[in-house]
Amino acid sequence: MNAQIQAQQVVRSGEFDLACGADEAFPFFSPEGERSWVAGWNPQPVFPGTIAFARDTVFRQGEGNEEAIWTIVDVDWAAHRAEYVRAAPASHAAHIVVRVEPLNPMKSHVSVAYAITVFGERSASLLDQFSESAYAEKMRNWQRQISECLENRVAS
Repeated sequence: MNAQIQAQQVVRSGEFDLACGADEAFPFFSPEGERSWVAGWNPQPVFPGTIAFARDTVFRQGEGNEEAIWTIVDVDWAAHRAEYVRAAPASHAAHIVVRVEPLNPMKSHVSVAYAITVFGERSASLLDQFSESAYAEKMRNWQRQISECLENRVAS
């Protein structure tokens, strides 16, 4: 008989700056905006029929056991704040909050907080992905990827 794997929750937050204003940076954290900087990101609408960056939008991302259902819990364009819930039935549930703070017209500060609850056979690997060092690396990668996207826009 298989032993029941205990669910575990990890809470992480990270921050980085971008060389653009908050109005330009905020859409990068929308479902469609992430297509421009996240390799393999291909959200599919559940409700409504297109993916809006708006409260109660539901979409799927990933395939097979990696597929997750995402719900946009809240989007506040004035405050540059978005809140998501992600559920992957085979492995985890997560609550994500992204805030983009304007520093000046050409610079913004991004903070990303995750509360992830892992369960099932992939618990150990998911916990590894949310270790303090792995999360800090994730934030550095996000900053690099979005910065490259911004540079490519300027070069075009």
